[in-house]
Amino acid sequence: MKKILLVALAAAAMVGCSQNEEIENAGQKAEINFSALVKNSTRALVVNQADFKSFKVYGYTTTEKIDAGITLTSFMPGVTVNKADGTDDWSYTEGPYYWPLTDYVQFFSVVPETSLTSDGGYPKFDYTVGVIGDQKDLIAANLKDQQKTSSALKLPFSHLLTQVNFSISGDKGFTYSLTDLELVGVKDKGTFTFDGTSTAGDWTDQQLTTPTPTVYKYSGSVDLISDGTNSTRLDSDDANALFMLLPQTIADEAVKVKVTYTAKITVGGQVTANNVTKEVAIPAVEWQKGKRVRYTLKLANDASQVTFGTPEWTDWSDATNGGGDVTVPQS
Repeated sequence: MKKILLVALAAAAMVGCSQNEEIENAGQKAEINFSALVKNSTRALVVNQADFKSFKVYGYTTTEKIDAGITLTSFMPGVTVNKADGTDDWSYTEGPYYWPLTDYVQFFSVVPETSLTSDGGYPKFDYTVGVIGDQKDLIAANLKDQQKTSSALKLPFSHLLTQVNFSISGDKGFTYSLTDLELVGVKDKGTFTFDGTSTAGDWTDQQLTTPTPTVYKYSGSVDLISDGTNSTRLDSDDANALFMLLPQTIADEAVKVKVTYTAKITVGGQVTANNVTKEVAIPAVEWQKGKRVRYTLKLANDASQVTFGTPEWTDWSDATNGGGDVTVPQS
């Protein structure tokens, strides 16, 4: 688990009269403070402690503990918290905000920021995963039914997408060069609803954008000199081959991987598969949020070796048309 990121939300000004009606009296004011942690963080394009420099928190008051049909009243309308470059100091310019007298406060945050809506109870948002190279690590956190405390509230951010990674392997003695890999049939949009748990919530209504779904395609260059057991990872190229996709149930034959590659014999360099494109279905599986899955594709070399079988023999026989020796007249 990564270090807790301490976020000090310092008071910048006195609150107005309207807010004073909802907070404790002047001698008992308790300012709301936050800390945050990012769980299961990894590398590069995935949010980690070094990359996590800003988030926006939404707070809502409720007269009762949150449940379906509970009315949420806006309390902290998207307060941006920033970390100063080169420091661990976090601050915000809005506010300050103090605990209400009796109400509960519900806190929600999504990075990158997106609009939240509520039909009563927990808020939700719609999201479409972008193309490869323009994907964001989507993280979110919520804390429910909070009341006055002197401790900083820890927002436990969780990864909401699924990392889908690919490696290539092949037959011993062949060299492979992959230039394209495309996922076909992947659902690209869905609705995320908070639920007050430590994993923030869950996805529903995953579907393909119509009429044109998002294209998830890697175009680069990945090489493998195969010894029959080794493999090469596409996601070593983070910017172009790190697939962060919507969690979903993959049914049989529903999602396919289409690859374009060249194969040649390592010794001698004879090309046996020249810029061929092949397609294979992903087995049925559940892509879960915050998880990583790796598929290793064994590329065919399409080689058909030239061989020689048992020779065919025919016996000597006399010439036809009468048989016997034929005398060729001299000129």
